[in-house]
Amino acid sequence: MDKKTLNSMFDNLLHIGNKKNYWNPNMKNYIYGASNGIHVINLIETAKKLDEVKTQLKDLHAQGKKILFVATKLQSRDAYVELAKETGHYYVSEKWVPGLLTNFKTIKVRIATYLRLLKDSESGAFDILTKKEAAAKMLELEKLDKAFKWLKEMKRVPDVLFVVDGVYEAQAVREANSLNLTSFAIMNTNGDDTSVTNMIPANTNSVKSTEFIANVIKKELVGTKVKATGGKIQKMAPKKVSGETKKAPAKKTAVKTEEK
Repeated sequence: MDKKTLNSMFDNLLHIGNKKNYWNPNMKNYIYGASNGIHVINLIETAKKLDEVKTQLKDLHAQGKKILFVATKLQSRDAYVELAKETGHYYVSEKWVPGLLTNFKTIKVRIATYLRLLKDSESGAFDILTKKEAAAKMLELEKLDKAFKWLKEMKRVPDVLFVVDGVYEAQAVREANSLNLTSFAIMNTNGDDTSVTNMIPANTNSVKSTEFIANVIKKELVGTKVKATGGKIQKMAPKKVSGETKKAPAKKTAVKTEEK
């Protein structure tokens, strides 16, 4: 393991876990020890898992899969909003809306309402309303804006879920699991590595720690963007179709030969 990487992870506080009496035995393999009543996360294991997860996300991103980043903890919001924006994915940073995945049919209607109100506010349609009506519309718009601001383009359930804290975002993880979605999480020592497809054991309570991981993932995905265009060619659908059409004329020729 690169010593420079480990030092950087240490400097960004990825190794700091939760209190010893606030842990999950499932995370035992990722805990190095304890200091002053606080668990210390094994950064060698963190580095391995971070490498695994970023590679898997890179592959999914290149395939055109849509990722939903969920980071509603104040410490992680900004970094993951920036990550989602720069890589062209979705994010939830204010509050998880119950049923966002499992009841998407209803959520889609709410998003449509949000888009209509947004359009009306920009076109000046609220100006013809009474002050009370306009205020009510603006209040509803602000509420919907917090919930669906970066989900405006989401026409279907995303393919992948990534949550910053698997315990804090347990509702999102449960919904993803009920739909058998690929899911990733950053887990502190109180997490459960069996609840998601893969996870990164790290400090979830520090801005520096969550930003460090966000920047590693962002660098991986943004670097893949150019290749993703070529990756789209990897969707061999057109080639398969053209291959099938080539076979069709061959059969027709054979029929004509028999007729002759």
